[in-house]
Amino acid sequence: MPESTEFNANGVPAIADAQLQLAIAYADQGDLESAKRHAQLAAAQATPDWPNLESLGVLLFQLSRFSAARRLLTQAEQNGPLGSETLKMLAALYRRVGETVKARHCIAAWVQLDAIAAPSHPHPDRPNILRLRSVEKSYFGIKTNRKTGLRYCWLKGGHFSSKNLIDRSRCNLYVGTVSSHTPIGPEALPDVDLIVNGVSCADLDPVGQNHVEACLANFPNVPVINPPSQVRRTTRAENARRLGVLPHVILPQAELFQLEGSAAAITNQMEATGLSYPMIVRHRGTQTGKTVEKVDHRSALVEWLAAQPPGTEFYATAFIDCRWPDGHYHKSRVFFIDGELFPVASLASDTWQIHSGDRYRIMSSTPSTQADEQRFLNDPAAYLGPKAFDALYAIYETIGLNFFGIDFTLDAEGNVIVFEANAAMRHNFDHADNFPYTRPYLENVSAAFAAMLERRVTATTSPIA
Repeated sequence: MPESTEFNANGVPAIADAQLQLAIAYADQGDLESAKRHAQLAAAQATPDWPNLESLGVLLFQLSRFSAARRLLTQAEQNGPLGSETLKMLAALYRRVGETVKARHCIAAWVQLDAIAAPSHPHPDRPNILRLRSVEKSYFGIKTNRKTGLRYCWLKGGHFSSKNLIDRSRCNLYVGTVSSHTPIGPEALPDVDLIVNGVSCADLDPVGQNHVEACLANFPNVPVINPPSQVRRTTRAENARRLGVLPHVILPQAELFQLEGSAAAITNQMEATGLSYPMIVRHRGTQTGKTVEKVDHRSALVEWLAAQPPGTEFYATAFIDCRWPDGHYHKSRVFFIDGELFPVASLASDTWQIHSGDRYRIMSSTPSTQADEQRFLNDPAAYLGPKAFDALYAIYETIGLNFFGIDFTLDAEGNVIVFEANAAMRHNFDHADNFPYTRPYLENVSAAFAAMLERRVTATTSPIA
């Protein structure tokens, strides 16, 4: 290094401080390429004991320079405790490279720091709502801010998203993260008027439901949206048992297995339950089609089982070919909110595994499928017919949650074939701009959820403004 190089008080070249400040300034201005260049120059000059390692690591994460970010943040963690947001980033970075034990360590440390996230300016005339979440089976994913292009962390796994359901301008929203190490009691909060259990996937996080239940014992007189005792009963196996006996409801046989032993032995065990081919297999607790595969014969099942990690819990579900006469597979979704049905979507696809992306691959170029969806949204009772409409309400009566969704289709006789029924369905406006006819119905869902919250707050609370 040239003799003229200046150092700061910590023995780091002063250029590192200057480059970091330039990188931050460029990022703030939206010039991400310049920000990356100066951040990398700062990283090249940084020493292991530089006090700004954490700040630079955070910026590198935001700029998608993940390897450099992990290296600096790992060193910063060795130097001293990290901040709450930094721990989330490091957890995401560890998970990205498969270091799950280290990721869980960061999450545990984060919960200790941030078990309760409070609003910055609570309004004295608005009710206090506590949303509970668990990290037992959750993880931090990495997303991109569409406006800034910067990366940020997002807690994923086992919760329903409250982003478009709980309006923070109408209440004081406290978010509590429950675990065995972080009990949450009334002493840590102002008077709570309502609790929303956000842990929604019974198959993924039964332990999280236990933690929520332990927390609720500290608030015995506070009303609860989606009590854990009812959420627990919405596993795929329990739904098949309870819902499949309802009139005009078809829920294919679903059996839970654990991969212990050879693939051939597990296959024999599965066939002994009466399951036949084709069947659908998927890891327990997964959503949005992840880990799902249709196996058409025994050798395909043995091959799939052999590729899974030992100890994997998975569901096998009887496959029903429910293609309609129009040549498409259809999947409709409704939400039940406080006992009232709200239509959300009715998708069409050329494949049995239907997802929202089929809107663009199939529906955007097929006007008849959009017209069909509009008929469903405009009048679901007429579209479905009384038999199916009544069957959906029978499902609600059986499940009994304050908020949950049903994914389903109809067979040729108008019976309801249920794909899924639980509270783990995301309410979003992701496609409303491209399919504007859906927006009013999505807004109805948001409004209905807000109205439910207002009805549930204690009588001594001022109405939601």
